[in-house]
Amino acid sequence: MNVKELLATTTDYFKKYGLKEPRLDAEVLLAHVLKKERIQLYVDFDQPLKADELNEYRQLVYKRARQYPVAYLLGKKEFMSLDFTVNEDVLIPRPETEELVEKLIEYCQSRNLTAPNIADIGTGSGAIAVSLAYYIKEARVLAIDISPGALKVARENISKYGLEERVKALEGDLLIPLLWMNKDNVDIVVSNPPYIDHEGMAELAGEVRREPEIALNGGIDGLDYYRRLIPQALKVLKDDGLLALEIGYDQAAAVRELFDANWTKVEVKKDYSGHDRMVFAYR
Repeated sequence: MNVKELLATTTDYFKKYGLKEPRLDAEVLLAHVLKKERIQLYVDFDQPLKADELNEYRQLVYKRARQYPVAYLLGKKEFMSLDFTVNEDVLIPRPETEELVEKLIEYCQSRNLTAPNIADIGTGSGAIAVSLAYYIKEARVLAIDISPGALKVARENISKYGLEERVKALEGDLLIPLLWMNKDNVDIVVSNPPYIDHEGMAELAGEVRREPEIALNGGIDGLDYYRRLIPQALKVLKDDGLLALEIGYDQAAAVRELFDANWTKVEVKKDYSGHDRMVFAYR
């Protein structure tokens, strides 16, 4: 079977299982197996597959049809134009979170913060922490997560970009490690915490259910982690420091209500789709 025939067969197979982008998935997985760019598949339509290549591809196709995310099957995901290792211990980085990172880079530039101290809470794969350190050349980042499996992935991504001197992965529950150290010199606390409520958890798509529940489940109303993190951030941020949070598209009003008079300003920022997606609060 050649590339053209295999793509056609796989696309039809994926359609039967209701995948949203059957042709794209077929191409991405085959390009991965053949170690080619996707566009090269069209140049090599008539190339027959070797037995071992066909076997590897069939295994990936079988898993994808059963709702395994493509990123887990490939073992990687692009974020902020960087390649991040991912596996089932970490949440797959989303485009919406790229917007959070972009706004933080703009914030640092606007304030001439060339060497900010940053704490990334619930770092997962380290996508936020590594991206901030990569694009803000003197930033120092603590990447904190409660999951040992996630921290292993984060450390791999930190090492991949040679950032061990400026990005430290630390096991802990939210900001408790910094509270124990009595730190109060943080310029930015950033987090994409679990924020899906119980009703939303029950309605998750099959492939999202493959991602770690600890990175998704925000409690009955989705606000559990915000309730804990916001008062903790007050104790570690410098005066005029920033707490930057990703939120669900319908959570802006509820999250704003969690900030008390100790915060000088609370801003809701929209994503490129026009949805409320971030809260920036200043100590």
